[in-house]
Amino acid sequence: MKAKLTEKQKSALLIAGITAAVYVSLKYILPLLIPFLLAYWVALLVHPASKWLHKRLRLREGIWASLLVTLLSAVLLLSVYYLGKLFLEQLALAVKRFPVYIRYFCRWLDDMCCRCDDSFGLSRGTSMEFLYTQSQKVMDSAGNQTGAFVMDHSMGLLKILVRGGAVFAIVSIGSVLMVTSMDRIRRYRNTSVFRQEIAAVAGCLSRIGRAFFRTQLLIMTLTCLICSLGLSLMGNPYAVLLGVLIGLLDMLPVFGTGTVFVPWVIISVLTGRLFYATELLVIYVLCYFLREILEARMMGGHMGIGPLEMLISMYLGLTLFGVAGFILGPFGFLVIRELVDLYTDAGNGV
Repeated sequence: MKAKLTEKQKSALLIAGITAAVYVSLKYILPLLIPFLLAYWVALLVHPASKWLHKRLRLREGIWASLLVTLLSAVLLLSVYYLGKLFLEQLALAVKRFPVYIRYFCRWLDDMCCRCDDSFGLSRGTSMEFLYTQSQKVMDSAGNQTGAFVMDHSMGLLKILVRGGAVFAIVSIGSVLMVTSMDRIRRYRNTSVFRQEIAAVAGCLSRIGRAFFRTQLLIMTLTCLICSLGLSLMGNPYAVLLGVLIGLLDMLPVFGTGTVFVPWVIISVLTGRLFYATELLVIYVLCYFLREILEARMMGGHMGIGPLEMLISMYLGLTLFGVAGFILGPFGFLVIRELVDLYTDAGNGV
């Protein structure tokens, strides 16, 4: 006679099965569906306006959807173009001032080398000559490696650009098609045998989306204010522009405020401006702890996850999925919890 599983064993198997299914879905299936999920999100954004225009002006909804998606794409491309142009202008200004920074650095380096020569009883110029020799070797090696790197990765960059263009086209065309099929999609979702699972996953996606954008918007705003105010008090003429750019950069998981402040602090120290470097470091520390404290607390609060569970899920997501795990970790935790509750209630006859 076969032994029956206990309730604890059933719960353990249920949790393990759902966790494995969620992991496989996020790891292997989700990347294939991202263009269509983005298209569906754009369709949801455009659908109310296209439906209203269809009722008022009696043109086909697909035409209005095409116009609205085109307008949205144009706004996005113009925003990217404007920000890119602004970045290149500021970069050109920095390049023009680069010789000034080089002179400061060389003056500081020459002073340090003279002190080393005096301290170790060397003839004047020995340390500087050694540094020049070694730096020349490093520059030659870096030049050779840079050429090889560009040759090896140029095709990869071209593939990324082509793939990005293809994804953009799929999202644009797919969103228009989904707007015209929105009623049919909703009917299928409501009558599907998996409607409960779809509702659970959609609810999790909606919650984490709202929580993420609210949290990131607040953190970005506070970061812009802190950076702009701090740089303004330091007398920087580009305080507002730099504050906004640093705030936007802080939203990107790979970069963050340290991408700007850490090199800036190092350059300031090397050029002898220690007080200036200290002021920059204070601004960076404030922005860093602002994100660390608010991100887990606010996102967890909006999504119904405690700060500890939020921190654990973000760490596990980062370990399993890389940078995207900051979002996929909490999302996966929510989906697992919702599906476990759903099947547990179904098993109990609720």
